[in-house]
Amino acid sequence: MKETRGGRRDFIKAAGATVAALGGAGSLEAGEKGAKRDPIPLAPETKYPKLGLITEYSPEKLAFATKSGYEGVVVKVGKDFNPYVSDSQIDKILAASRDTGCRIISVECFFLNGKGINHIDPDPAARRESNEAFIRGIEFTHRLGCKFVGAFSGGIPGASFDEQAKQLAEVFNEKYLPVLEKYDVSMGWENYPCDINFATVPAAWHKVFELIPDRHFGMEFDPSHLVRQYIDPYQAAWDIRDRLLAIHLKDTEITQPVLQQVGIHGNHWWRYRIPGQGLIDWPRFITVLLQIGFNGGAAVEHEDAFWDAPPGNNAPEFPQARKDGFILAYRYLRQFLPARLS
Repeated sequence: MKETRGGRRDFIKAAGATVAALGGAGSLEAGEKGAKRDPIPLAPETKYPKLGLITEYSPEKLAFATKSGYEGVVVKVGKDFNPYVSDSQIDKILAASRDTGCRIISVECFFLNGKGINHIDPDPAARRESNEAFIRGIEFTHRLGCKFVGAFSGGIPGASFDEQAKQLAEVFNEKYLPVLEKYDVSMGWENYPCDINFATVPAAWHKVFELIPDRHFGMEFDPSHLVRQYIDPYQAAWDIRDRLLAIHLKDTEITQPVLQQVGIHGNHWWRYRIPGQGLIDWPRFITVLLQIGFNGGAAVEHEDAFWDAPPGNNAPEFPQARKDGFILAYRYLRQFLPARLS
């Protein structure tokens, strides 16, 4: 369903009541622009989930995250943030983290060198290339002082869950585990349905965990992907509570009139939203995280077109519309997290 510009403005106006209820007044801008300030202390470590946002790297985006109240960022591998950067570039990234008071919580290494990393690629040469690329991603994560790197689970077209899980376990044990142990880093895959990510439903990931009991391997859990598959995200998270290593915070809206016409194999009957503007019961989901004592990164993944504008994520500064989406997401989520109201 195509949104007109006027429709988007009307949507934002309608959201004004939500903003006011969540503590907003006037503009949604998180802080005033001004001269360079002294370094900002990192948020203290707590026993609760670390509320962050997912982004590509830039010092401006780190500064925005801090101004908006987030504890840190989860950063995607990209042009200026990848395993091939020099030690001096690493130093600059860490300096930006210190200067902005924004913790780099973890690294997302789904793609490298313009290719998706498929750990179990059926082509031996392509698999070797993917394995080597991901090992570089683990080392890069360590160089940044992070303890978690996100991934896909890989995929073999036409193969069963059992066969793919078996091959993933072999790659993990032979290739990745020695490096993860050496650097004290853990890895996990996001349950995003795509060709190079087979373990996106409970039946598949339970098989993986049976074959990989080592706790250096777990899930980067995103409840939004389960909603559009009509799978209960709360029970799914609870059932693998001891393997939850990172969380994506994204909502899903299902447009019933469209679904009624096109069915689940049609298009445009669901879309991703910022937390609080879809179907997920966030108090219930976060209660699961609190109940299990999860204190890793829980990062807002912004894929909501209502709260975005060009150039989106592809510039050093977010456009104001995208900032507004992140700010509203933070204001909504913080009310369910202890020690987040100051």
